Amino acid sequence: MTKGPVKGVQIKAGRYYLVRAVGTKRVWVSLTRVREGLPALYSALSDELGRSSSSDSMPNVVAEWCKDVMATHSAKTQVDEQRRANAIAEAFQHFRASEVETPDCYAFLQQFTDMPRTYDLFRAQLRSTFKFCELKGWRKAGSNPVDAISTMGYMPRTRYITDSELRRIKVGCLYGDDGKRTRSGMTMACLIELLYLTGGDVGVVLRLMEKRDPEQPDEPHVCDEGIFLRRDKTKRTSTPVIVEWTPRLRAVVSRLIALKAERKLRQRASQRVETPRLLVKQDGTPLTYEAASTAWMRGVKRAKVPPTMMRDIRAKSATDKEESHGM
Repeated sequence: MTKGPVKGVQIKAGRYYLVRAVGTKRVWVSLTRVREGLPALYSALSDELGRSSSSDSMPNVVAEWCKDVMATHSAKTQVDEQRRANAIAEAFQHFRASEVETPDCYAFLQQFTDMPRTYDLFRAQLRSTFKFCELKGWRKAGSNPVDAISTMGYMPRTRYITDSELRRIKVGCLYGDDGKRTRSGMTMACLIELLYLTGGDVGVVLRLMEKRDPEQPDEPHVCDEGIFLRRDKTKRTSTPVIVEWTPRLRAVVSRLIALKAERKLRQRASQRVETPRLLVKQDGTPLTYEAASTAWMRGVKRAKVPPTMMRDIRAKSATDKEESHGM
């Protein structure tokens, strides 16, 4: 592999390639064979650069969709959508929006046929992207190439965690394989308790704040009446819920406040992290979904219970509430 005669062009195996950065990856776009000469290279390079710089090139379309559509979604949803957007932009990098046809989208989705939920999520985002193209005038109205592709559909999870299993998972989070207390154990036990008592989404409960923030009134927070929650997925239409205080709920919130204060005292003044959130890691920074998920999976493994997800606690909470209160 050697440098070509133009910046960004590399020679490999007797061909000229335009090398582009797409996210963290390097994408090699084939141009011409070296033996065809420089005129052919310049012609192919001009065509490729003209295509990619066009406002309706798929990489640009995806970037605009992210700015206009994705930006209106919740922070957690945006993380997943950005990952899918990167994959879509890379797969369709040589297309203009008007050039993409149903077989192209169908071929792209085939890589996810063994993952029905992932397949449907990519299909939905592709459909939304081309709907955006119609609104921008990059495609004719009613020409969405994804409409003819059916969803795969998948069975919703029906996992019910028993009381015994939930207790064992808490213990599995509290104590490591060596029988000693884990660093994140008490925080995880409190998180599990909060998820069960409030029936809240994991991502929402992780953002629980000690008090209401006037600049972010819809964020989950502790208030005089109890705990204020509003679901991210239905933020525009849902009514906020206040989970009223019970002795058990007060106890877990008080424990989290005490844990946060203890960790703050152990940190040097110059290294202290100020955050309004209640669920924090050892260094005082907010507990992330990834860290909580990792600790949860370890707890499930130590508890020796069937594969279980944190969001299954929400289903257990609702089921138990229905059985005990008829709600």
